[in-house]
Amino acid sequence: MKNILLVLVFLFSFDCYAIKPVREYVATPDSLGMRYKQQVLNTVDGYAINTWVIKPAEDKDTKTTLVLTYADSGNMSYWLYHIKALTDNGFTVVAYDYRGFGESSDFEINPLNLYYNEFAIDLQTVLGWTKKNIKGNKTGVLAFSMGTIVATLALQQEKVDFLIGEGFVYEPGAYVSKIKELKDRDIVLPTGADGYTSKLKKIKCDMLIVAGEKDKFTTIEESTKIARQRNNRETLRHRGNHTEGFITMTQDSFGDLYINELIRFTQK
Repeated sequence: MKNILLVLVFLFSFDCYAIKPVREYVATPDSLGMRYKQQVLNTVDGYAINTWVIKPAEDKDTKTTLVLTYADSGNMSYWLYHIKALTDNGFTVVAYDYRGFGESSDFEINPLNLYYNEFAIDLQTVLGWTKKNIKGNKTGVLAFSMGTIVATLALQQEKVDFLIGEGFVYEPGAYVSKIKELKDRDIVLPTGADGYTSKLKKIKCDMLIVAGEKDKFTTIEESTKIARQRNNRETLRHRGNHTEGFITMTQDSFGDLYINELIRFTQK
């Protein structure tokens, strides 16, 4: 329990409004008793993307795969307790590191960029491999914060069964303005950011938008606007701050109430 708390405190105390990749893994899935397969995938533009594939016990398998697309700091090892909670409840999880993160290829990063368009290529690569190699499952994306932008861009090319996004960015320019106001930081947008909102409207798969009542960066109101764009979208509210859903929706085990909602959404 002490180790869990240490990792979670570090994860959620990260200043998640600038890109801060970490190369070294704090742990690997087997340290939490999870069996996993490491898979290195090659993108069309020549980058190697490191992935972990973690499957649930056969008797719990919901036949649903989540491609974990995290926020802008750390690497996939900082999400191991999320992954364990998900696989313990029957989800297959495919976790990966963006280029420049973890053990994926080197990539020069300006920490003041909000995101990189290239990250969407990384996700497209992982989704393509996942759909080809993990058959018989529903396949969706579970994205957090910056990861919701990456998912929105990637899903212009790759089809999935569903998208779950927490701390969902509605409009990058407005998000940058909030960071300036609340953090006094000048964030840079990549080319094409002005077309993001129109791309968000084009996503056709079922969507669950998770929003924190205390989140000043990706607000309840903005999440509601995203949900209203199509009739197959819904919102899930929690009482916490930006990307604190697993913490605030915990009753008996880490994120159990949150995961119950994911099961309901993905199995309907």
